[in-house]
Amino acid sequence: MSVVLGGQTGYSGIVRGLQVKAGQHVLVHGGSGSVGLMAIQAALDAGAEVSATASGWGLQMLREKFPQVTVFDYKTDDVAANGAVYDAVYDTVGSDRVLAASFKATKQNGHVLSIVARSHRDPRFVHFFNQASGETVQILLDGLSSGRFISVIDSELPLSADNVLLLC
Repeated sequence: MSVVLGGQTGYSGIVRGLQVKAGQHVLVHGGSGSVGLMAIQAALDAGAEVSATASGWGLQMLREKFPQVTVFDYKTDDVAANGAVYDAVYDTVGSDRVLAASFKATKQNGHVLSIVARSHRDPRFVHFFNQASGETVQILLDGLSSGRFISVIDSELPLSADNVLLLC
């Protein structure tokens, strides 16, 4: 489920929405969620330098699985402390505080994509709506089977009507 829904959104936002290229510096807010996790991997796959935000278990997981990624604890670290250093920011969180920090940390010619915020007056804001694609699912499945991408499962639930409703 996380690969099909979150994976497509994360991958497509990096590849189609932000059009990340090699050498760019990308920040992914909410890096330990299904969307953020695939966004990180898609950006790394494109040759970008990647930073991400997370906390707790997600922070530790990202640091362990992706040592090449700079991981910030969103509860204590200020991602905009170094000024406008990012070419692209992918916001999977959507709070006003995160969006404001995203624009502060983005270069003047950079872009901010949010899967939560629908619009923003800043011209760097990227309007993006993910459209499901069999082609993208195939790319993700090929990447998972080859080891180019990974999926992280933090818990498993028994199949039941209550648990299916919990996922919806």
